[in-house]
Amino acid sequence: MKQLILLFILLAVIGISCNNNQNNNSEENKEINTENTDKPIKINVGYLAEFAGASAVAIAKEKGYFEEENLDVELFEFFNGHAAIISMVSGELDFAYIGHAAHNLIIDGKAQILIPNAISKGETIMTTKWANINSIEELKGRTVATHFGTSGEAMLYIALTNANLSSKDINLINANITNLANLLINKKVDAISTWEPYTSEIFTAIPNDYKILTNITHYSNDIILTSSFISTSNYIQRHPETVEKFTRAILKAMDYRKDNLYETVALVSKLTDNDIESVKAEIDSAIWLTSSNLKEAYQSGELLKWYEKQQKIFLYSELAKNDVPVTNYIELEMLKNALNNL
Repeated sequence: MKQLILLFILLAVIGISCNNNQNNNSEENKEINTENTDKPIKINVGYLAEFAGASAVAIAKEKGYFEEENLDVELFEFFNGHAAIISMVSGELDFAYIGHAAHNLIIDGKAQILIPNAISKGETIMTTKWANINSIEELKGRTVATHFGTSGEAMLYIALTNANLSSKDINLINANITNLANLLINKKVDAISTWEPYTSEIFTAIPNDYKILTNITHYSNDIILTSSFISTSNYIQRHPETVEKFTRAILKAMDYRKDNLYETVALVSKLTDNDIESVKAEIDSAIWLTSSNLKEAYQSGELLKWYEKQQKIFLYSELAKNDVPVTNYIELEMLKNALNNL
């Protein structure tokens, strides 16, 4: 009799276990199959309130490229890539745009680069006529300001190195990016290293007195500052089809942007609520990449070199501790598939 009771208990336990496994499998299949339903896929995307950070998502939204990929996109504005990454890692965002500086936060591989967006050419070292400085070499012993950890510091490092100087040869000041222009305009420093749209503040305030010493295009063999669209490794693994859909939509937008810059200015102004003239001032601040640019760079291996040069800047400034293969944080295969299926 005891054996019979034990048998019934054992069968009951097995039955419960099977039901639980079936329910769990059903839930897993439900999550996996959400990408294959006709219902639009909801995603949250972070962007920055500037031309580089907002242009592709603004186009994809307005021109229906997200809709073509069956994506229901909600856009969230951020003022720096660090904040966007925090929101993405916490699960509030699925995708985000980041500029150069925030790339040091993804070298550990927790987030992956999906799409290189642009190569910056807006970083500039500026002085004024009253400072009486005519070259980078003449910065020796002078007061120079930049925002540490940003592309401005990266630009300054390369320029000084090429002039056989170091940061120890100047009086280097760390200032918030929003205050750099004011420091130069108000004669608080002799020079600054900054980028658009902040250089435009100087052009407007002292149009006859500013002087450009150099810009990043002069050092393309040494430094490449790339902006990117990213997602977490976890999200990419769980939602590969959604990631490819998002990647295709952004690539289509990037192609449209290249040939329609002034229309894109209006779209960015509408999205960010920045005035059109200030947005327009940013359109020459970068090389705006297209799908054909990325395909060529991928095939030649140049794409990896962009990020290798970028990582060297982080190593110099000690924002990154170890030199790691950039393939640790670039989702190359996903990009390749999206490019081949546009």
